Amino acid sequence: KYLEESKPKVEKQQAVAEEMQLAPGIKKAPVYMPPGAYPGDRTKIGKEYKEEPTVRNLKLDENEHCIKSSYVKQTDTYGSRPNEGNTITYRTAEGGRVSEAEMGGASLPWALEATVKKMKVGDIMDVTGRGEYAVADDEELKPGMEHSWRFELVAVGGRSLDKFSLDADERIERANDLRLRGNEMFKKNRLLRAMDYYERGSNLMDVLEAEELGMPGHTDKKAAARNQRIWKCQQPLSLNWALILMKFGRWVEAERKCTEVLMDIEKECVKALFRRGQCNIHLGNHEQARSDLRRAAELDTSIAKEAERELDKVEAMQREIDGQEMPEAKRVVGEFLKEGDQRSVRPPPKEAPPPASLVQGPLIGALRSQEAAAKANDLDEAAWCRQREAIYNQFLIRNDAGDEQ
Repeated sequence: KYLEESKPKVEKQQAVAEEMQLAPGIKKAPVYMPPGAYPGDRTKIGKEYKEEPTVRNLKLDENEHCIKSSYVKQTDTYGSRPNEGNTITYRTAEGGRVSEAEMGGASLPWALEATVKKMKVGDIMDVTGRGEYAVADDEELKPGMEHSWRFELVAVGGRSLDKFSLDADERIERANDLRLRGNEMFKKNRLLRAMDYYERGSNLMDVLEAEELGMPGHTDKKAAARNQRIWKCQQPLSLNWALILMKFGRWVEAERKCTEVLMDIEKECVKALFRRGQCNIHLGNHEQARSDLRRAAELDTSIAKEAERELDKVEAMQREIDGQEMPEAKRVVGEFLKEGDQRSVRPPPKEAPPPASLVQGPLIGALRSQEAAAKANDLDEAAWCRQREAIYNQFLIRNDAGDEQ
């Protein structure tokens, strides 16, 4: 009996699993996360976006902030490449002194940190970093900065902080550290470096733990709690990442980040609603912008003035669009009125009266005749009912006879 009762439920769960093709034990896939974002993920429900032209707020010259590198010597031996957490030994000039640094630390210039990840021990590369790439986190960035190195990777040691080798607590701690370092870079107006930290921290959070224990209705509560902590850690990283994307005018990407927060983490997150509203203003999605901004103001009255200013922008842009479309609308309506239509001036045609057979059938005629006779003869109620019954029976008998034939 138990198996019979549980069979429909199991079949439904199997159908859902086959449709979504989630990783084993994962009950809910992130709505906006692309396929392959976490181990075993084969979900097909990631939202597809069309590529749209980007309008940037800040003018970011790619030649001003960039890395240029080329191999001087490349070893033929097989070896692993450095990753975050590893300690590297290196030289920055041919025959120069040997130095040590931790990958992902604050002492290595960003250009060298990015370049060494594709090197093996013994490789030598010429590296040039410009702008934010030219300096380390603990160095002062000045306009037009450019540094060059002949970089040699001498040795690699220490433990790699690969996200698949870390448990949930370690990844959350690491992601929070990256977020705080990104905040420091943001305060220094080093937006590209801050965005790099937010992105790296966010990438650590896309590994979820299996919550199902192999049987329907049996959930690993500890794994579910850890996944909730992962989502909460992801939220400020995504919002800060979206803020910097907005500063560069990358509205489509910023809107996605805000939507990830609203769909996967907190559906009434005020910051996500407000920032998505701002993105939709620039994307021309005025109705969605109004909805987001009004909802954000309802949830947090302290931002009512800021939301009102953004809504004023929406109305101004809508009026501008209406003004651009008005001449075309007037032209179309004018041509229609000029051409005219005789149907609009002719009176409507008179409808023919319905056939008498439809207006008064045999049964209706008999009932009306009986009603008139009853009034003329001042018939009592009992006699009136008997006459009515006789009329109905007469027509019922006719219908039955017709059916038998």
